[in-house]
Amino acid sequence: MKTTFKAALATLAILGATSAARADLTLQGAVGLPLNPTAQIPSEGGVRVQADYFDLGDIGGDDFRYMGLHAAGRVADRFEINGGVSRLDANGFFDGLSKTGLDIGGKYLFTRETDPVGVRVAAGAGYSRALLRNTYAYVVGSKSFGRGVTEDRFPITGHLGLRYDRFRVNQGGFQGRSNKASIYGGLEVPFTRTGDFSFVGELQSKNADNGQFPYSASLRYRPAGQGFSASIGIQRQGAIVRDNGLFAQIGYTFGGSTAGDEANAPVPNTNNDIIVPSQ
Repeated sequence: MKTTFKAALATLAILGATSAARADLTLQGAVGLPLNPTAQIPSEGGVRVQADYFDLGDIGGDDFRYMGLHAAGRVADRFEINGGVSRLDANGFFDGLSKTGLDIGGKYLFTRETDPVGVRVAAGAGYSRALLRNTYAYVVGSKSFGRGVTEDRFPITGHLGLRYDRFRVNQGGFQGRSNKASIYGGLEVPFTRTGDFSFVGELQSKNADNGQFPYSASLRYRPAGQGFSASIGIQRQGAIVRDNGLFAQIGYTFGGSTAGDEANAPVPNTNNDIIVPSQ
């Protein structure tokens, strides 16, 4: 256990020396929605650190919980690296599935968005030892809607992705393997002009054999001009348990610009025009 957490701290230190994400991270550490990555990548000049708690539900009264501490940063111009440590807690008959392990992942942004309504396309992969030794790969597109270069308002952002997951269980008498491709989509809808409060939702086709459709729906608080954000909502991970449960995420961006996230929120200038920061 001590070795695992020392390795996790080393991973966070490496990420801190590169750059940071303004947006939230998935439960496995990539920039994205609570469950799935998006085509957004970290902003320059800091590091995004986030803690997660997921109540995955239960099977026959036996509870499953997932906790994690992750960070993400940008390397060079278009590459994201993410990682951290997570733990799956199970009790009762499924106690043998409990595990703590490292997560690691990377993402490459193929398109360089210089227009506020441009489309981003990214691809990535990752591995989570605790989450049933999950190896995953994906390609995803993200696009902002409802904002032109003359609008001073945080945009609605949509995401659409194709993902492959491999889960493996070989511990404590449990053995099995699942390989499945899935499609997912998501929306980030701000309630306020500056995006302080937003609805975040996603839906995915089945990501595991004999699984259930994953989804999440949450309220996110991200005060304008600050690195702090927190989310609370309901979700179904789908691969481990077919049940629903609550989840919470809390994170902070250390260093870097907090004027807008990697979706390039508009910044008014002194001439009342809108300057769109490029990446």
